[in-house]
Amino acid sequence: GRRERERRSVLASPRMFSSSHLHVPGGVEVEVHPVVLFSVVDHYSRREEGQGRVIGTLLGTVTGNKVEIFSCFPVPHTESEEQVAVNTDFHATMLSLYQRVQPSHQVVGWYSTGDGVSDSSLLFHDFYGQDVERPVHLLVDLGLGTRRMSCKAYVSKQLSLGGATLGTSFEEVRAGVVMAEADRVGMEMLFKSATASGFSGAASLSDADSMEVTIKKLLKTLQGVGEYVDEVASGAKPRDAELIGLLQTAMAAAPALPPNAFGKVFSSQVQDMLVAVYLANLTRAQLALAEKLQAVAI
Repeated sequence: GRRERERRSVLASPRMFSSSHLHVPGGVEVEVHPVVLFSVVDHYSRREEGQGRVIGTLLGTVTGNKVEIFSCFPVPHTESEEQVAVNTDFHATMLSLYQRVQPSHQVVGWYSTGDGVSDSSLLFHDFYGQDVERPVHLLVDLGLGTRRMSCKAYVSKQLSLGGATLGTSFEEVRAGVVMAEADRVGMEMLFKSATASGFSGAASLSDADSMEVTIKKLLKTLQGVGEYVDEVASGAKPRDAELIGLLQTAMAAAPALPPNAFGKVFSSQVQDMLVAVYLANLTRAQLALAEKLQAVAI
């Protein structure tokens, strides 16, 4: 029913095209945020049985020769030796939803999993080239337990001789992973959770455990500061004017509140945090439910 009503763009047969790819640094520089790689891995882990690779749309910004990829979403497709098809309705719907949240982000290319560029990659690249002047192809090699995970970025280039076009080459460009402050905090939390669980695959630290770890670190820091002040006051250590100035600035920044008022403010902040956590969990549950319903409908 629904599968028949969905519009799938049949691109062509991979046999009709020939390609090569050159590992030559180009003028384009690609910056990938960690959430993109996590999304690709999650997409691959949820792929249909027997599906060799997954593809999806990359969203970000283009500034000169620099392409910054902030997010992505999966795109259902079928791929065989006879033909390659993309679910264009799904692509258009997801793009519209994403741009409601981040209107400044535009389609900058596409991703796929695998260890190399194939002939059918040209067809996907041409599909994204319809709306993007210079689409980027992000190839994520998951390793699958035999090698380290890696990612490479490519742009296409026409190979011609005289006035005749001989084919298309994929030219590798410089690519790297960049982290904003929020990404860095999230990565640190993942590493701490993995270390705490001994890499046993246990769930990440709960919000209460995270707060406990943070408070313990704060108490340890305050204890160290108190010991330093006592040693300076007793003459055991020389005075450091710059360090004392920093301590005075930190103490002046703390609000002078009586214990009862501080308790009320602290409780209010904790309640706000719990509400935010509840809303985040509710959103996560709704997204998971929508994803399941979408999978059933497709």
